[in-house]
Order: sequence, then structure tokens, then C-alpha cells
Amino acid sequence: MRFLVRNVYHLFADKFCDLPHIENGKIAPYYYNFKGYYFPMRKDKKLSYSCVAGYTTETGTQEGRITCTAKGWSPVPRCYIRRTYHNGDKVRIQCQSKFEIRGYEEIQCENGKWTSPPICIGYCTSPPVIKNSVLLSPLLLSYKNGSSVEYGCQLYHFLDGPSTVYCKEGNWTEQPTCLDPCVLNATALNNNNLELKWRQEELTFLHGDLIEFECKEGYDFPQTTLPSPGRTQCNNGRLKYPKCVVKGKAIFC
Repeated sequence: MRFLVRNVYHLFADKFCDLPHIENGKIAPYYYNFKGYYFPMRKDKKLSYSCVAGYTTETGTQEGRITCTAKGWSPVPRCYIRRTYHNGDKVRIQCQSKFEIRGYEEIQCENGKWTSPPICIGYCTSPPVIKNSVLLSPLLLSYKNGSSVEYGCQLYHFLDGPSTVYCKEGNWTEQPTCLDPCVLNATALNNNNLELKWRQEELTFLHGDLIEFECKEGYDFPQTTLPSPGRTQCNNGRLKYPKCVVKGKAIFC
């Protein structure tokens, strides 16, 4: 039963990570023996791994630790062959994808220590496309770390979230969404014996707008404890219409 409950949970998990394949590295044996129980692993869960003899992690240690993120394991678990360098030896440094190098690309072994390495500064590619949004900033091929872009929404759409999005170490920060408006449906109005309380030509309402209806002549709202039975609110394009019944007619459940 314990295995069943965990597997059902994973079916509905937003993000998860599979058992990582680490060339020249490994994780604890029980993860392999009970793979179906531990994997897929939930977002934000951490996992330790170790490199086999003669190999080290990217930081030069024998063991590393990774975290399950929305994009998979981070950092990507890798094991590198261990080498011995002599005085005067040089090594060329490269940055990973979406990172630009700042400083001299080569470091040198001097008296048992390496000279100062360059740094890798993240940059971002084109900002994400958001449904029904408008990018208010110039569209570039790449953006420097710390730069930002501004979003707006198309006509009648409501901006929910930060309008300014920043490039942070190769990734964009939280983006907004553009919530849909509500358009009154003539058929729904007739079926529920409704008409707008306030006469107006515009039949489109923004997310969050309160809309007030009244009953057609000869109809009334059923008895209710609601203070304003004819009032409803637009919720991301969805609208719950109140219902009017013939005056004096009882409503039974």
C-alpha cells in the first residue's frame, strides 16, 4: 500500500526527476534496488552522489549533491577524470551554455596553486512568450545578467503578476499571466431571464469586475440569503450567471 500511495502521488506531481545516469559516478545502492519507490523524485528533493576512483566532481571533490528542479537535476551530475598538473601547466576555462566568460580564459599552476580563474556570468535568450501579452521592451537576441523586460496585456486582458521580468543567471524570473475578460452571452442572458442592471453598450468585462444583473419583467431572483443575488464577478473569462424565475414560483432541490 505504501508503494501504491507514493506512485499515485507522482501522477499528480507538477515536476519530478528520474534516476540520474552519472558516467563514472554512482548514488547509494538502495536507490537502484528500490527505484520504483524513490523515483520519479519530487521537486526540491536533494540527492548525493560520488565519483569512482580517479574521478572528481566539477568542484574537485569526491562527492557531490544535486537538487531536483523544474528543469531537471541541478547542477547536472558529472564526474571528471582527475589529473595531476605540474608547475607551469596551463588550463583553458570554458563557461557552460547561457554563460559568458569574464577575465582571462587560461589559468596556470604556480607553486602548487592556480592563478585567479575567470568568472562566468549568465545571460538570457529571448524572453518567454506569454499568451495574450505584449512585450513593451525591445526584443533582443540575448540579455545581460540583471537586465529586464516589461510586459503588458492585450486589450481587455488583466495583468496578474510582476510586469517587470529580470534575467538572473541565465534564467528569467517569475513571469506574469494575462487573464481573460468575460464577454456576456446573449443566449445565457435569455435562458436565465436576465438583463444588465445598468444600461451600457460595452458587454466585455475585465477579470475581477463586478457585474450586476436584474430580472426581466415578470421574473425575480429566488429567495436567498445573499445581499446582492444579481451580482457576479468575472474570473479569468468565466462568469456564473444568476437565475431568475417566474414571480411567485417556488424552487425545490
